Amino acid sequence: MKKILIVEDNPTNMKLFADILDAKGYIVFKAYDGVEAYDKIKSGSFDLVILDIQLPKLDGFSLLRKLQCDNLNCPKTLIVSAFAMDKDKQTAKALGCENYITKPIDIVNFITIVEKLTS
Repeated sequence: MKKILIVEDNPTNMKLFADILDAKGYIVFKAYDGVEAYDKIKSGSFDLVILDIQLPKLDGFSLLRKLQCDNLNCPKTLIVSAFAMDKDKQTAKALGCENYITKPIDIVNFITIVEKLTS
């Protein structure tokens, strides 16, 4: 079974993402801020990280930069964010993210992207 870390500080979004992924048979782990996510990525092995940008303690982009600077093997990353600016998408791509979708999510598209990234 594929393991996915969801990094999301909004409880409603966290529940939605976790419920969708649970229903699809994924093993779901949760982190509510960037520091917690960093610790879990450092000590765990995930097939995918679903990452919000605007997070407490350490935002999503800073988390990705920190993982790169520390030479940690970052798993595939899907950004799910309310930020829809092209510069944010370009930053995500430059930091190695495989895909970027905006909130509110289209559930069918979300599942399709997750399945593609974990296959």
